[in-house]
Amino acid sequence: MSYRPTNKMRIKLDFVILPVFLAFTVWILVNLFKTSITDNAKYQTLANETQFASKTVKAARGSIYDSNGKILAQSATVYSICVDPSVIGDKRKEEAEQGVRENLESERMIDAAATILSEELGGDVTYDYAVKKLTENTDTYWAQIAKSVEKPVADDILARASKEKLGGLIFTELDTKRYYPQGELAAAVIGFTNFDGDGVYGVESYYNDYLKGVDGKVVSAVDAYQNEMPYKNDKIYDAQDGNSVYLTLDMNLQYMVEKYLEQQVEAHDVQERACAIMMDVNTGAILAMASSPGFDLNDKNSLYNPKDEAKLAGLEGDEYTAQYASLREQQWKNKAISELYYPGSVFKVVTGSAALEEKVINLNSTFDCGGGIVVGDREIHCWATYSHGTQDFTTAMTNSCNPAFIQIGQRLGSQKFSEYFKAYGFTEPTGIDLPGEADSIYVDTSEKGPVELASSSFGQTNKVTPIQMVTAYAAVVNGGYLVTPYVVSKIVDRNGNVIKTTEPSVKRQVISEETSAEMRQVLESVVNNKGGSNAYIKGYSIGGKSGTSEKQDKSRETGNPDLYVSSYCAFAPANDPDIILLVMVDEPNARDQNGSLMYYGSIVAVPAVVNVLKEALPYLGYYPEYTEEELAELDVTLPTVEGEKVDAAKETLEALGLTVNIIGNGERVVAQTPSKASSVPRGGRVVLYTEENYETEYTTVPDVLGYGLSDVNAILTNASLNFKADGASGQSGAVAYSQNYSPGDQVPKGTIIEVTFVTKDQG
Repeated sequence: MSYRPTNKMRIKLDFVILPVFLAFTVWILVNLFKTSITDNAKYQTLANETQFASKTVKAARGSIYDSNGKILAQSATVYSICVDPSVIGDKRKEEAEQGVRENLESERMIDAAATILSEELGGDVTYDYAVKKLTENTDTYWAQIAKSVEKPVADDILARASKEKLGGLIFTELDTKRYYPQGELAAAVIGFTNFDGDGVYGVESYYNDYLKGVDGKVVSAVDAYQNEMPYKNDKIYDAQDGNSVYLTLDMNLQYMVEKYLEQQVEAHDVQERACAIMMDVNTGAILAMASSPGFDLNDKNSLYNPKDEAKLAGLEGDEYTAQYASLREQQWKNKAISELYYPGSVFKVVTGSAALEEKVINLNSTFDCGGGIVVGDREIHCWATYSHGTQDFTTAMTNSCNPAFIQIGQRLGSQKFSEYFKAYGFTEPTGIDLPGEADSIYVDTSEKGPVELASSSFGQTNKVTPIQMVTAYAAVVNGGYLVTPYVVSKIVDRNGNVIKTTEPSVKRQVISEETSAEMRQVLESVVNNKGGSNAYIKGYSIGGKSGTSEKQDKSRETGNPDLYVSSYCAFAPANDPDIILLVMVDEPNARDQNGSLMYYGSIVAVPAVVNVLKEALPYLGYYPEYTEEELAELDVTLPTVEGEKVDAAKETLEALGLTVNIIGNGERVVAQTPSKASSVPRGGRVVLYTEENYETEYTTVPDVLGYGLSDVNAILTNASLNFKADGASGQSGAVAYSQNYSPGDQVPKGTIIEVTFVTKDQG
């Protein structure tokens, strides 16, 4: 039999099988080319996804410091703590096999572990909860007890567990947590991060790209079950830690500002918060910025304003949730940059400087006030209930006379007023390096008729932010230069290299050096005139201007006419200023003993300004320089005369201009009130005790609020108390506004009662 292929077979091979084989070969080659060349990236990615796995290595977020290097924000590792219930299960099986029925080691382990976990973790981790996690399923190897546990707590748990010889506790680095060591201090400026670690408010948000760093990763080979396999070519991409940010804020100044701002908020029952800005007048560096009430950055979701808590009373469900979210959002806002207000009479420095620069007035120009002025179809009244008469520019500024500034605005004209309004930066945000800065609401030139020009001239009609106002005011007194405010001075990488610095930026010169010098002179006179205004501080040259504005829009909406914003802006030293401080109080609601609402900026805002400057100026290296008149009225630093003979002690004290009361018949002084080193007014009283086992004589502190200087002096002297006057005590008509001891307090005779006087004749 022949095995040679037949012709039929050859034909079938040549025309059927061979073409099929060739077609199949071509198909394989085409797909091989497509897989290896055309779609290479696609299949490489699929291979990497199944053959390799990556782990993220979190970058450490940079820290935030104040200008002195004090830590304000930092990140730290937090842990997840789990237990291994199988350890208890295995111990129980072992005890059962050995027949152990008393003093069970498993029970000791459960009790010790539950005690440690509940005591260290607290909150939801109760003793019973821990026992349940340890025992409810002893066939498993993992049960989570808590997450986001801080390192000191985790370390304490580990140390106690080791001492008790406990196994089965599992500690896993979970993430990093952001901490704010100063709590509430500068909260609105610093801001905070979200759950993902990204900044969402304040500096944390604005500089997030610098602070957050770049996460790294480790790429490892894995098997089909995604288990890591030893592989010498694992790829490691190191994390790049975030940079650190240094603020211009000084925490000492910040503390002073917040302390005294909070005092005024409480004293005046402020309804819509208050804010303050302290700035370097020449560079725009923010030295302190506060909103009050504030919040704690470490507990930002709690409401810190009692008035906000009261607004939630009686609400439930969605209504409660929506209101709570709105109030929480409001407390997070930086009032100094994100909320608008009518600046009131503080704005008169802008109108006045523009008019001086345009030479439509000079310091000797006069303006008449008959208690009001007719503009267009309406009469606009002065804030005062009496006529200021004829005044020069400085007197008009001191009196804060509305009709005078309407006349100044009229001489300036609508077009020029608008030009300076824009030049001073009121038509655009300042550009401060913080998120959420609001823009002003103002009347455009084309819509500014005589009435709008008049009201704009004394700070009504247009709404601006506090940061716009203080920046414009700074330009008025620093030589005319409008600067860009800023809160970050430099950014430093993890190796200490400075990678970014903020240089002072001057946008433009608005007025001349000469006009600015004239305005400094005028504003210093405002503080010093009439024997010293409410903002007067002995030994210091200060310039300033108060502001009181009506919240016209909200009053129309609510029908409540008693809605005001009180403010004061001061700078020092007056002749060559370095710092400027603006305090704004929104809707003061307290009333005096006569039932009258206290809302003038000179009463509501000035105390915070004065108290801050009294502490801040010496801290910044400015020390009092007294005039001869001030020196003659300076308090006496009381020496100690204890142990001296009575006659000698009396002679020493009387030589200092002090009155001496001697109690007892002893030959030597055994005690004195006030004590040594106290600051006592000239003519003040010193009580000397001359017998051992003496009994201190007490007196009742009288209520002097609302009385004038001479009456206060008489009342306190009759009560055998010393009297120290502060504030506008030199002004005619000034009345006692506050006293350092409450009426009815029992104090030793000779105690110094400090009384602050204010005058109400400022708008």
